[in-house]
Amino acid sequence: MTKNDETAGWTMRKIAVTLGGLILAAFFVWFTLRWFRGDQLGEAAMRLLRSPGLLILMTAGYAGSFGLKALAWRLYAGRNKLDPLRHYVHPLFVSLLINHVLPVKAGDLARTGLLVRGTSARWDDSLHGVAAMRMLDLASLLLIGAVGALALGLEASPWFMLAAGIGALGAVAGWLGLERWRRRTLRETDGQEAAGRQEESGSRVQHIARLIMRHYEHLRATLTSRRGAGAASMTLASWLLEGTVVYGVALALELPVNPLEAVWVTGMTIAGQAFHVTPGGIGTYETTLTASLGVLGVAGSAAYTAALLSHGYKFAFAYIAGGLSMAMTAVTWTDMRGWLRLRGREGRHE
Repeated sequence: MTKNDETAGWTMRKIAVTLGGLILAAFFVWFTLRWFRGDQLGEAAMRLLRSPGLLILMTAGYAGSFGLKALAWRLYAGRNKLDPLRHYVHPLFVSLLINHVLPVKAGDLARTGLLVRGTSARWDDSLHGVAAMRMLDLASLLLIGAVGALALGLEASPWFMLAAGIGALGAVAGWLGLERWRRRTLRETDGQEAAGRQEESGSRVQHIARLIMRHYEHLRATLTSRRGAGAASMTLASWLLEGTVVYGVALALELPVNPLEAVWVTGMTIAGQAFHVTPGGIGTYETTLTASLGVLGVAGSAAYTAALLSHGYKFAFAYIAGGLSMAMTAVTWTDMRGWLRLRGREGRHE
């Protein structure tokens, strides 16, 4: 892949995310004009605040989901006996805070940088682990969406099926391409060793190709191992736990939503955060959660109020947990700016 191809791919992705985010934001404005009632939201918030049991349930479930994500991340990295769990929990909370402050999802870079600072891990290995965990997140959300839709008896639209089919074909094509590239690279390496030749290549393209292949080998070997299966299972369980936020809000508002439906709604809502163009995904979160509850038969005004309340809770959690993690790890804004400049730090641990 040339630098121009890489730039073009990044530009297309940015355009797609921005366009999707603007469409969801337009729906959010429409939902707000149609269903926002300040008195109804205030009453719903007071109901939740007067229900300490529900707040404990939501907080325990949401915090527990991050604990499982941290365990899965450390397990995937193969550093269970090397690093305390706090080196994986704090980066997750700091990343959550960053994503609720900035209009782009830049938290993963801070998450990577904080792990590198607290452990002996290399920068590229840490970034690989973060990317792999994002893949497991996506796989978990797709599984929750598919199983939930079948269990709830929901009918998928033809457009959704078409998009899912295209996505599946794209994933298979990408995997087959990487496998073909891997076999060809192995043959070339064996041929060079048999001939007794050592070739040095300092070109940027070849350096990137070697780096991609090394990390693909790591990903391939880990995901097909017991360690990878354990990380995948804990990641899936973490998303099931996150459903307690929506379920707690539904109980407070007396909405007809059961735990399975709350998990499915959460999965659909988080999937919509792929179009993150505002701090914390304001607008996209409310739109997808309102629409998902609407599919389950919840009235529009009640669904919209539940979306605002659950997102407000997650904002509060992100600022409190993220702020505490920043204080406990002594992270400064100078550190943050350095981590967010990924290109300037790529070579530090190579």
